[in-house]
Amino acid sequence: MTSQRGNSIALAVIGTVAGLALLFALRGILIPLAIAMVLFVLVQALVRFIGQRWQRMPDLLVSIIAALAIIATSAVAIYVLAEGVTQLVQRGPALIARLEALLAQASRGFQLSEPVQLTTLLGQVSLAQLAGRLLTGVQGLFSTLVLVLLYFVFLLAERKKIVRKVQNIAATRAQSAGILQSLEQVGEEIETYVWVQTLTGLMLAGGAGLILFAVGLENALFWTFVLFLLSFIPILGVTIGSVAPALFALLQFSTLWQALVIFGGIQVVAFVIGNLIYPTMQARTQNISPVATLLSLSFWTFLWGMTGAFLAVPLTLILMLVCAKFDSSRWVAVLLSNDGSPDGSRLRGEGGTQARFPGASQHGRR
Repeated sequence: MTSQRGNSIALAVIGTVAGLALLFALRGILIPLAIAMVLFVLVQALVRFIGQRWQRMPDLLVSIIAALAIIATSAVAIYVLAEGVTQLVQRGPALIARLEALLAQASRGFQLSEPVQLTTLLGQVSLAQLAGRLLTGVQGLFSTLVLVLLYFVFLLAERKKIVRKVQNIAATRAQSAGILQSLEQVGEEIETYVWVQTLTGLMLAGGAGLILFAVGLENALFWTFVLFLLSFIPILGVTIGSVAPALFALLQFSTLWQALVIFGGIQVVAFVIGNLIYPTMQARTQNISPVATLLSLSFWTFLWGMTGAFLAVPLTLILMLVCAKFDSSRWVAVLLSNDGSPDGSRLRGEGGTQARFPGASQHGRR
């Protein structure tokens, strides 16, 4: 008995390590697929949003409008980001010189024997190496985008075939109904999370954009897009999104108040949205422990880089919901959850979720 248990534990450890190795080795394929799945979920939410307001519009037309809206918005965002990164590379030397001057001024103000230098705080800064990494990242972004769009199109085409495939795979109708219900719950939670994060991110970026344009910061549109994207990174995103434009305000303006207004204003907007608006919209979104969120952010960033930081919460949410479906792994889901109820029963009660896959509810009633 002990030997069998030891073998099971060993197999579980080996399987986990092998799975992590595959996630890392196949990241070039899996990252575009994960991004495409997030876009697919966002389109599903947008389709439902449009369909509830224009109920007479054909479903196909609604799907096309939603998909084109997401694709067009993503293309504009990538163009703005590429232009902004190019300008940042060009302004890099001037920014470092400005920061060195501010540090020297602060050193004189505190009457330090030796002035504090930027290289002392951050180490040797190689602008050529940093610029090369940024430009390489932008070039790789376009090639990744093509793969994301291909995945995205095929996911849309496969959407209505999910039920039939599950019915053919499952041994019984009850089993297929259970699988569809599990898929429905995962889809519902991810869709709600992505939708809420998108809406609150737009609010945050809109408020911050007004501040940036009011202060007169150069390339304010670029920083607005950056802040919207960083809003998807839990805990650290808003902080990074407020510090970066404040630093470039130091470069553009000769006084400090503009940088302080940008940093403080973004923090105020984030505080209002995070404490007044987001909790209300979060009624049916993720139920992940803050500690688990921080750990997942570190883990997925290590595994997949910046893309992993953006996808950390959705991927962890999927892991929690899947683990909750099996008795042997339910303890993992309980540890990841915030209130000890990883299956979402606190919200849905005993009735479960209402299926939204085409034909899923009909299949469950047979």
